Amino acid sequence: MLSRSQSFGVLRNAMSAYALRLKVLANNIANVDTPGFLRSSVSFEDRLAKAQSKGGTEQALDSIRPEVQGDNVAPSLEEELLLLTETQMKNHVATRAMHEHFATARMAITGRTA
Repeated sequence: MLSRSQSFGVLRNAMSAYALRLKVLANNIANVDTPGFLRSSVSFEDRLAKAQSKGGTEQALDSIRPEVQGDNVAPSLEEELLLLTETQMKNHVATRAMHEHFATARMAITGRTA
């Protein structure tokens, strides 16, 4: 289980990863019909899970940043749109978790929920 400070750092990095992934997916979609274009992707979750399974420290988990990588395949419009929808859902979940994080902090500081 992650501590509050760990979860905040991971959420921050996840939201950065999702924002970057949305940009990369938009670029892939825009170039679906470009001859010779090869799709790119953003790696984050797999590296985070690997670090966490190894018992990563707070600093190690917080240092996991999203990275753009080339996939050496042409983009498929259907696949890119599915990934776009999945990323939007993940971003929504991360945004809600961040909202809850700040709501809890606000309640601890002020004693009020709103």
